[in-house]
Amino acid sequence: MRSFLYIIAGDIGVYVGIELLKSKSQDITDEDITESIKREIKDTEVDFEPDDSEVLKLNTVRKTLYKLYSEKLAQFRRIRDKSTGWFIYYWWHEFDLLEEILIEKKKVVESKLRERLSFEEKNYFFFCKTCQKINIKYNFDEAFELNFRCPDCGSPLEAQDNQKIIELLKNKIALSRNLKISID
Repeated sequence: MRSFLYIIAGDIGVYVGIELLKSKSQDITDEDITESIKREIKDTEVDFEPDDSEVLKLNTVRKTLYKLYSEKLAQFRRIRDKSTGWFIYYWWHEFDLLEEILIEKKKVVESKLRERLSFEEKNYFFFCKTCQKINIKYNFDEAFELNFRCPDCGSPLEAQDNQKIIELLKNKIALSRNLKISID
């Protein structure tokens, strides 16, 4: 879970996730999370705000909570403070949905890999061997429109063998298919 939180929101995401877990079934405000993290990292070298004298700002925690919310890992409810008129946000985690979220993301990745494999298998590609823009490749229709000449330097475009890319994509799809996701 730490790895997934880190991927979503970096180091701060891990700290915020831990604070949400610590709150158990109680809702916790973003201000409480910020203060708790500040106390926890007080004697460490961790600095989430490198351009500032403050170690951690409330706004940084809020942005992180919204990232977790957008990934369906956190939820909130807001209540208007009658004395100030400001909203107070109470947060809680939805980490019990983590396995389902990871399975959903795995399906998206597999789908994109299959689309790319299909594109690579259905197209012939050409590139300029002498031009500085070697990473640019043209499909057959684009190369035909260019009369099989590089638009930058005028050299002839050469056919590119994309069998290595196709094999790589097939291997990644197989690896993804065999990847078992479980949170234990």
